[in-house]
Amino acid sequence: MNTPSHLIINAALRKGFRRKVNIPRSAFLWGAVAPDLPLYLLSIGGFVYYRYVQGMETRDTFNYMFDTLFFKDPFWIATHNFFHSPTILLLMMVVLWRFRGTLGSPLRWIFWFAVGCLIHTAIDIPTHVNDGPLLFFPFEWTIRYTAPISYWDGQYYGTQFAVFEMALNILLLGYLFGPGMWRWLKSRLNHTTSAEVEIQ
Repeated sequence: MNTPSHLIINAALRKGFRRKVNIPRSAFLWGAVAPDLPLYLLSIGGFVYYRYVQGMETRDTFNYMFDTLFFKDPFWIATHNFFHSPTILLLMMVVLWRFRGTLGSPLRWIFWFAVGCLIHTAIDIPTHVNDGPLLFFPFEWTIRYTAPISYWDGQYYGTQFAVFEMALNILLLGYLFGPGMWRWLKSRLNHTTSAEVEIQ
């Protein structure tokens, strides 16, 4: 999925569970976006270097980054997959499990950050055909789940999935902000009504 969608999903999950589980907001929301941030930085840096320093054409630059470096360069693989690896994230959660409810502990923050990242990864695994997270990184550097659906590739229902993703985002944004907007609108209507009564 697209990075903003991950953020919206984690925010909605946190709201849904907030009465049962005290989840630190910043940790959980940073976990939603952190897995994608390294690739953004690699892409920007790679584009500047290969396009303007090496003089490659724009299309060749993107092809080299995402067809070669993404799959074969150890630095790109490690950087992109560290927070995408379900193996790393599950190990982090096991080690930090006893701190999950320890208020004020930075280890509690890291635990919920890992949970947020794992949710991101759990969504990415079934929505990438051949470019999803490495399942057993750092112990194994090639095994990925081959999903039948791609969130971006039209050959694998990417167009249909984009419609689903947009609809899901609209619904979740309504869940997140709808009640607050309704209360605000209701208070404005009540204020207007009261003012009209006073004038009369």
